[in-house]
Amino acid sequence: MKRPLSLTGIPVSPGVAIGRAVLWVSREDSSPKRALEPEEIEPEIERFRKAAEAAVQETESTARHVKERLGPEYAGIFHAHALFLKDRTFLGPIERRIAHERVNAEWAVAATTADLMARFRSLPDEDFAHNAADIDDVGRVLKRHLGGEENSRLRMEDLAGEAIVLVADELTPSDAVRIPRDRVVAFVTERGGRTSHAAILARSFGLPAVVGVPQLLAEVGEGDRVVVDGRDGLVWREPSEDVVAFFRERRNQEARRERSLKERSLGGITRTRDGAEVAVRANIELLSEIGDVVEYGADGVGLFRSEFLYLSKEGVEFPSEEEQAAAYREILEGLAPRPVVIRTYDLGGKKGARHLVGSDESNPVLGLRGVRLCFARPEMFSTQLRALLAAAAGGNLRLLVPMVSGVEEIRRVRTLLKKAREDVLERGISVPDDIPLGAMIEVPSAAMTADLLAPEVDFLSLGTNDLIQYTLAVDRANETVSDLFRPTHPAVLRLVARVAEAARTAQKPLSVCGEMAADPALVILFLGLGIREFSMGPRTVPMMKEFLRGISTQDAERVARAALSLSTADEVSTFLAQELRDLAGDGAPRTAMRA
Repeated sequence: MKRPLSLTGIPVSPGVAIGRAVLWVSREDSSPKRALEPEEIEPEIERFRKAAEAAVQETESTARHVKERLGPEYAGIFHAHALFLKDRTFLGPIERRIAHERVNAEWAVAATTADLMARFRSLPDEDFAHNAADIDDVGRVLKRHLGGEENSRLRMEDLAGEAIVLVADELTPSDAVRIPRDRVVAFVTERGGRTSHAAILARSFGLPAVVGVPQLLAEVGEGDRVVVDGRDGLVWREPSEDVVAFFRERRNQEARRERSLKERSLGGITRTRDGAEVAVRANIELLSEIGDVVEYGADGVGLFRSEFLYLSKEGVEFPSEEEQAAAYREILEGLAPRPVVIRTYDLGGKKGARHLVGSDESNPVLGLRGVRLCFARPEMFSTQLRALLAAAAGGNLRLLVPMVSGVEEIRRVRTLLKKAREDVLERGISVPDDIPLGAMIEVPSAAMTADLLAPEVDFLSLGTNDLIQYTLAVDRANETVSDLFRPTHPAVLRLVARVAEAARTAQKPLSVCGEMAADPALVILFLGLGIREFSMGPRTVPMMKEFLRGISTQDAERVARAALSLSTADEVSTFLAQELRDLAGDGAPRTAMRA
């Protein structure tokens, strides 16, 4: 019998699950290499083309199935696969390999996709590196229609018996959507990251998941008993009965606590211990998450990432004005009268839409992205503004402009908004008179001139992830410098304090909608700076509301003053972690900071 062993990976979907391991290992490609005679080349290319057409049909069918089960946003993953299967820049090299190397189509597909996967995995950008799993998916569908792959890598007969923890080197999106959710209670992979499509789908299913576990397949075997802790990123192999009992009890406690917090979260306005009113809203990017906003008691939406309407759409064309208006109306009406902050398209940088930028950028995060890209594509931007205004009467709309660097950009947006309003009114569509317009503070120039920006807008919103990146010159996806990405760096805190002071002086609301808003230790500091609006993932809302009810603004102000006097990120982290323990006691929620 194997000894108990604890492994650690990247937590991507919270929860605790206990079950037996079923292994799914990506096989070394078994496509045989066969030399072709000259007269066989053209028929082989034609056979490949027919297989590609069949693969497109299958993938589009999968997309329709996923749309019915999960919604159009997740179907977009497979629409993208179908586009890849039609793309001559992918198909052409395979055909040339068949012709020039005189090899069979199965081997040409395997070799070409292997080359592409290796190139993707070598990229420093984590988002692009995880696309290797998508290439694998596309290649396998092609080979299956050439007669070289089985119908599914997830064998249903392997999943008989008790609850299953799926253990894999990596899961492709096709694998993930075919997981039988009535039997599989969690999954663990050796590769992958927080932004991989399999991780996204795990969260949508509510399955606990841990990815990026080193030596996973060397340590966990078929049938091993496994405990998965998707909150802390722990995987136990053959745990002792004491460990199993501990996690079962914790799972039960978490379920009871979540039910209790959700009930309390629905109880109306959140006030601190000394009576200050605080709004706790949700960040969402999918229309399917509207129900989560209500279920978890969020006070509206603090950030709706509208670019996902484009990123999930089949093809490279933007949704039509009518499609966009329908989507905005759905979220506004579904959450009325709660406020809904919709961020205009934040594309460019590392968020796709390269064809819109018009050229490869050597440093895309400093290039044509956010509102800059919207100005460079005025018709795209004007179409979105008209759609937003046409839907505005359905609820409580607030508009947020990303990547603002100065006053002139806000003034330009107001000019475009005025023209869009005139166009919508000419059609006989009613538009509210006063739709609040906000600026997202995520670059140092905006933070430094927040006193100039605040009078120009109706509210400000701190995008802390980008603000940290640009302030510290650190790409957190770059593993060689990611440890320098510190929310508690004094430079970041001083910029936040400067923005808070500008908002207070101008009497304009200020919200925090980046990852820092979900960290209790940092929320104490923000509260002490006078910030009263926070936005985070819907599932975090009940915990944060409960936490805020136990904190006083006087304590928070003392903490903020002290933190701003410290000299290093480590000093701030250690201080805030201790204050969190002192103020919240043994029941203090977890902080994401490194102390």
